[in-house]
Amino acid sequence: MDETAFREKIRSNMKLNEQMRTVLPQHNELLDTLNNLEAMAIGQSDRIFCNSFISEAIRLLINAIFLYEDGYFDCAFYSVRQAAETCNSMLYIANKGVSALKRWDEKNYFPMNSKLISQLSQIDTFYSQVKANVPEFFDAYEKATSKSNKIIHKQGFDTFYLPHQNPMCGIKIDKEKEKQFFVEFVTDTICLVIILYIVVDPISLVFADEELTMYFNFDPMSEPADMAFLSTHLDSDIDSKIKSTAYFKEFSQYFLEKEKMRPATFDVVRYQVFDLTHLDDIKSQESLLNFYEKLILALLISGIQVTRIHPDCFILGYTTSIPSNYRPTEWSSSDYDRFQNSPSVFNAPYHTIFRSIIKGPEKNWLLEHNIPFTTKEIERIRDIFNKFNELYGRLASAFDNYNL
Repeated sequence: MDETAFREKIRSNMKLNEQMRTVLPQHNELLDTLNNLEAMAIGQSDRIFCNSFISEAIRLLINAIFLYEDGYFDCAFYSVRQAAETCNSMLYIANKGVSALKRWDEKNYFPMNSKLISQLSQIDTFYSQVKANVPEFFDAYEKATSKSNKIIHKQGFDTFYLPHQNPMCGIKIDKEKEKQFFVEFVTDTICLVIILYIVVDPISLVFADEELTMYFNFDPMSEPADMAFLSTHLDSDIDSKIKSTAYFKEFSQYFLEKEKMRPATFDVVRYQVFDLTHLDDIKSQESLLNFYEKLILALLISGIQVTRIHPDCFILGYTTSIPSNYRPTEWSSSDYDRFQNSPSVFNAPYHTIFRSIIKGPEKNWLLEHNIPFTTKEIERIRDIFNKFNELYGRLASAFDNYNL
């Protein structure tokens, strides 16, 4: 073997050996949970930036699992701790506002995590009340973090790589016990991330409640919190403990005073789906619909059979309970954008269906339907759009005059 090959072999052997690698028993469960949590979204306009923090925390937890399984146990524990610290920073900045976000982003002075945690209860009422209602979780998490710090900061020979690589070195370690602690630390950190997600955006808890969500009659960006994970891994009563805080009671009361949506109306507002068998129910709550949804409802009540409606030719539109004869396997916004300012057209063949374009309140609308519209149906569609376009114009003019 020449020297070059010899050196290459030495460098290759510097990697952790196969003995260091392991597979966590909860590998699939943890990764599936983290994948689901990637859907968490904060819709509050002044807290949109928090989505980046949540996303980073989830990525750090995913990295931690693979780092641990590849043998980099200390880096794995550090990555878990970073996930928690990232979310603590998120909540701190959300309360302190734009100036704090700017200082953080420009890498100016920003409190370390220990100082930051001590301030969270003072600056965030909801956080303080949640912490008071589930003190056992926060106390246990603090102890787990302290224990992980011993590994991260290499306190004790059993935190070194040598005994992990060489069981014969004379330093005993309980790998199974360490593995169990790591899984518990990851699981508890996932719980912490979900709790802080709820604190920073309480709407996520409203959406997770089958009753409360029926009073929330608009569609924000927020997504429901994963209460099932908290109930399974933290406390079966965690849901009621958070909801029993004075802050959340007051927050949810605002929505409980509104009109409760019927299931069909809920599907329109939240999922953009019109069930043609329940148009009367939707009509009875027409006041809860936005302007475009009222226009679509008028079309459907008049008997116009459409499968999809794309206001302003936007790729994300509304569907009806009529199954489409065409099931695309991929979508492109350009397939819709090109019709925004095109002339009106009816019954244009498109794959196995038909498309019709008509001028809407602002831009063109695209309608998809399985069978061609008749002449009378086209006249009906035009009449409905003319009526709503005229009404929209009057409303827009009145709004502009009001702002002068």
